[in-house]
Amino acid sequence: MRAKVVLVARVNDLEAGFPSVAVEIKRNAITFPIVREGKEFMAKDLIGFYARYSGRIEGSDNPGRNVKPLGKDPATAYIRYLQIDQDFARIRSGLLPINVSTGTTPASNSLRDLRTLAAEFKSNLLVLGKKKSTIRMYSLAVDAFVKQCPKKTIDEVDRKDMLAHLSWMKENLVKRARGDQQHTFRNRLRNLSVFFNSYGVKNPLPMKDVKKPMRKRPTKYSLEIINKMLTAATEDEKDLIQFFLNTGFRDEEAAYAEWSWIDFKQGSINVHPNDNYGWTPKDGESREQDIVLGNKFIRRMKARRERRSGSDLIFPNEAGKPNMNLIKIVKKVAKRSRTVETPTSPITLHAFRRTFGTMVAKQYGIEQARIWLGHSDLATTQRYIAAEEMTTEQSREQVNEMFAGVGD
Repeated sequence: MRAKVVLVARVNDLEAGFPSVAVEIKRNAITFPIVREGKEFMAKDLIGFYARYSGRIEGSDNPGRNVKPLGKDPATAYIRYLQIDQDFARIRSGLLPINVSTGTTPASNSLRDLRTLAAEFKSNLLVLGKKKSTIRMYSLAVDAFVKQCPKKTIDEVDRKDMLAHLSWMKENLVKRARGDQQHTFRNRLRNLSVFFNSYGVKNPLPMKDVKKPMRKRPTKYSLEIINKMLTAATEDEKDLIQFFLNTGFRDEEAAYAEWSWIDFKQGSINVHPNDNYGWTPKDGESREQDIVLGNKFIRRMKARRERRSGSDLIFPNEAGKPNMNLIKIVKKVAKRSRTVETPTSPITLHAFRRTFGTMVAKQYGIEQARIWLGHSDLATTQRYIAAEEMTTEQSREQVNEMFAGVGD
């Protein structure tokens, strides 16, 4: 079998010393956790990374097995591994190495290589402890751009490249874009700006040059629609609908919610990290204040806990893990209740959150809605909640009353 360069990590295993483990690479980045005999190791548990190969590189006199230290930082180690692997292949083909000049110093041009920096950027997100969804969001944007862009270094990227990528997105992401397509394009470009800025480069296509999408009116569920769905729902389905309606939780918050989050004695709930699945709330924070729950909802949750004992999760899937497809349950109920879904009135879990926020703002004020929704500023809540719908007759009555004191 043809020899190759292998990337390994030495892990700090108290029982086995400091064994070497082959590193798995996905999406051009080192994958964590690193697993050895069922044990998981994160970056903080490593002694360092190493490149292992047989043969001469960088003028080494040792034709046999070589182990080169790459440091402890995953991003830097991966870049050095790629350089060694590239040089290894060139030397085996009778060519000179291109990534080294004096034995250990990488050539300056390789440090600005677009694909290498993309891999480093994604590895840094992992090291910084970003959520999986955040890493995935940035990775999709960066990987698509790097694959489509013809330039080799980040400094060569210009406005024409960005416009070409925008055209590519419009042709290739139309069917896959969730929600407003223009929002999808702008989000991708915004993520690329973060990537460019990380390496001291301004995005050649400023966001102000890209058309802003029309701001849609926030949608919520009417009391009529909610009652229609509850009438058509099973007890388990009612639990889910009432949970979203009474807590205002985000999709993932509900999926990772555990029974311990509910204080049955006080009648309240809050969001907490779920260490069992390595999940943390948005911004890594719980709500400023526990969300107060109604007596009817508390009784429903107690009944569910008794009926579905055996899991710490409130809404596990069939495998007992967080259910990431809760929207499918709601859509089935909506279809069964003959609730019509339209582009302007889609069936979403977020609509329950807006309904919750709107109801709280009406009853207790917008500041309380901000706290229970988990927003950091009031402006977000103001853009978020939906205005109360009024019939034409109700509107006319309000307008007549408003101008009653005005003379002819």
